[in-house]
Amino acid sequence: MTDFFTNQSRWQKTIMVVFSCLVFPTIAQACVICFPYPKITLADSLLKSKTVVMARERNEKAYTFYAVEVLKGAFDGIDFNAFLHSPGRRMLRQTPEDVVLFVKWRAESDWQYLAYADPEYQKFIRAIIRHSSRWEEFKGSKHRIEFFAGHLNHSDPKIRTQAYLEVARAPYASIKSIAGTVPRERIRDFLDSWRFIEWHSLFILMLGQSQHPDDKAFIRQQLEFAAASNFKRNLSAWVVAYIETNPKTGLEKIEKLYFNDKNRTPSELKEVFKGLSVLGSETGFPINTVLYERRERIIESYRTLIRNHPKMSGTVAKNLTNWRIRALVGPLTQISKNEPDLDPNSKLAINYYLSISQRFPPVKTSQ
Repeated sequence: MTDFFTNQSRWQKTIMVVFSCLVFPTIAQACVICFPYPKITLADSLLKSKTVVMARERNEKAYTFYAVEVLKGAFDGIDFNAFLHSPGRRMLRQTPEDVVLFVKWRAESDWQYLAYADPEYQKFIRAIIRHSSRWEEFKGSKHRIEFFAGHLNHSDPKIRTQAYLEVARAPYASIKSIAGTVPRERIRDFLDSWRFIEWHSLFILMLGQSQHPDDKAFIRQQLEFAAASNFKRNLSAWVVAYIETNPKTGLEKIEKLYFNDKNRTPSELKEVFKGLSVLGSETGFPINTVLYERRERIIESYRTLIRNHPKMSGTVAKNLTNWRIRALVGPLTQISKNEPDLDPNSKLAINYYLSISQRFPPVKTSQ
């Protein structure tokens, strides 16, 4: 194939270079399905701050605080002024064992309120500070995930919330490995409660590791309901869970329900694709042949997808580029040439992939 950069103008080349930088994922890419809000966790704030203190308000001076304990950085010991909301000030006056957490982002910054902490939450915060240096070492992200996974069943809801936030943005392989730490009964209770809707994707992925027949049936029912009603909330997570609990037939059913149905909406297809992308991005170390064989089967599902929904071809091309694997070159070439309704970004993604695909190893599937 003629290199795509040949005879391209300088600005086109620049766009392609920028695209190539954006398309490849990071090594420890977070699971794109269940990352909840807020994106900044308590640990993030503690780690990026310059100084962290636990403090209490002077009884005789409103909004004047003194440090009870310095957790991080340097502190001159002088009382400081800072804002604390009225409910927090009332609670602090009534409970002498509680503190409030203040941080400085830089040495010259003003003090900023971060959290209210009873004794149990104080222990949790100290543990984060104590372990944080290890999180900066090699495999630090793994240690961080393991630390918070150990708090998923904590009795304090504030601590559980922070654990969920951290675990939910972990790579999918990490979520799988810690799924068994949460009892399946608790997972089902969470999924039955709409108060925890923002956490449902995380717990659906965990439930996908269950071998209990009731859980398998529940996952199948949820997927079939979503397909019948065009329901998209948490669809990508249900797709992952269904394939995990039906490894031999799951992809075939997904194809039948979605990729072979030409009436499916782009938003539905994108959610289903997201689920397959997460599964196909798994590799494992040392090399896990089961995961690679599943990726090859997913690529065959992509063939079905772009045959019936060619407008999804750009998204498929980005996945193949990320995986650095040669597949579907023939169908993508034909779509690039013959599909008039492709948007410019999809054309760019396809052409970029076709230009570099010969550098990648092929899959066993036909091209």
